[in-house]
Amino acid sequence: MKLTVLVPALAGLLWAASALADAKLEVSTPYIVQLIDGQSINPQLLDKTSTFPLSAGKHQLVVAFEGNYSSRNEIKLVTAEPLVLNFTAADNQQLVLDYKKPRNEAEAKQFLKDQKVVLKDKVSGQQVSSEQFVMPKVEGFQLTRDYQQELINMGKAFNQPKTVAVSSAAVMAAASAPAQAAPSKAQSNPEALTQLQNWYNKADAETRKAFQIWVIQQQ
Repeated sequence: MKLTVLVPALAGLLWAASALADAKLEVSTPYIVQLIDGQSINPQLLDKTSTFPLSAGKHQLVVAFEGNYSSRNEIKLVTAEPLVLNFTAADNQQLVLDYKKPRNEAEAKQFLKDQKVVLKDKVSGQQVSSEQFVMPKVEGFQLTRDYQQELINMGKAFNQPKTVAVSSAAVMAAASAPAQAAPSKAQSNPEALTQLQNWYNKADAETRKAFQIWVIQQQ
């Protein structure tokens, strides 16, 4: 009888100790978390600040800047290519993605020229070392993007598969490939437009939002 009580109690203590040892990562808008350690994260668009549990050790964070500075009379969306941060979290460490938050469209465009962000220990205020790079722009029409697959193709993914052979020449060629010219009005295709409308109607809210942002950027 005593053993029956002891086992669940011991399991509870071990779980509690593990939870206390977990680190935490805090990210505030307009940065939206896309990947953590290769796993897709559902955007928490309604939350100004999102918090994620992390185990102690090495991690990879992928965030995308999605600034909305619209007014009642004008849509002003500012976006950028995803930023990748590789870092190491300590036990029970509270990390925060720290940066000077742009207040308007002009400040956002200036900020995105460098994307100066740092990881900080929220308790001590000390900066945490991180390796950062911006993912290359993908030209052409993209409803959604598979960031993890892009990182694998670049040879920079979290736990990069050893079986994937990466050619630096191929990566550079893909990144520098010219965008296809948009068809003129004379070349418009009613069937293609109908198909595109069908895809949009079947898409979820996140995909529709990504498409709307892309269309605005093309104007």
